[in-house]
Amino acid sequence: MIKDFIVLTKFILSFAVSLSALFAYIMAKGEIGLDMFIATFAVLLVAMGVSTLNQVQEYREDALMDRTKHRPIASGKISPTTGIVIAGILILLSVVIIYDLIGMMGVNLFLFSFIWYNLFYTPLKKKSALAVVPGAILGVIPPAVGWLTAGHSLVELEFYALAIFYFVWQVPHFWLLAMLHDDAYKSAGYPTPMNLFGRNSLQRLTFFWLILTMFSGLYLVNAFNPQSTTINVLLIVNLIFALISSFALLKESFQIKETKILFMKINTAFLLTIIFLSIDEVLKNNA
Repeated sequence: MIKDFIVLTKFILSFAVSLSALFAYIMAKGEIGLDMFIATFAVLLVAMGVSTLNQVQEYREDALMDRTKHRPIASGKISPTTGIVIAGILILLSVVIIYDLIGMMGVNLFLFSFIWYNLFYTPLKKKSALAVVPGAILGVIPPAVGWLTAGHSLVELEFYALAIFYFVWQVPHFWLLAMLHDDAYKSAGYPTPMNLFGRNSLQRLTFFWLILTMFSGLYLVNAFNPQSTTINVLLIVNLIFALISSFALLKESFQIKETKILFMKINTAFLLTIIFLSIDEVLKNNA
């Protein structure tokens, strides 16, 4: 039952999403606080809730794909009604917690997440292979929650840079996954980027978005202006690693099976950018 709950709520992915709230808090405040953990927990709950509702919405399509056919609702272990109840409880609890923490601004962000993900993005995925672009807005919500919890405003230059980085990052992240699972998505009737652009064009477009993500990362680094020499060196090495890894997409010999390794490399590099900047902010605060 615990395993089914973890799969139903996409706990691992939801936990990864919630960490962006934690890092944004540290980047904004330069320290760790109890309210940071509460905000991260609230983001975890809402991410689990909307993910559960997403599985209710897509259980028929999930049942058609080998990768997802064993999910609790798709396999019949949990009914769609039970899924809706679980999603409702998780979302309601997250709203109560975030309201107590940062008021209506937090509630509005969580309600927007639900509306945008479940009522807009999820239906749009069935109609357009480009749904990921508007869907990428969702990547900005968790860091916005962490930033607000730290007592900062969303109209600050540093947050703009952070929001742009997370937004741009979402597109190559998804397109690499779309390449890897193209056959599965087709079997479930989803329009895929591979069909829309063709394999070679999609590889070049993904490369372009990866370069764009690196430029947004440079803008992010410039906005936060890290002071530690060690951190700056690590950021440069990390950028070179991401750049070299990305060029694999331009090779004529690139195989789809290589996408998984590239996906891990790129996401690791972009996550390290956030981690290094968070460490630098703590070092600045304690200097």
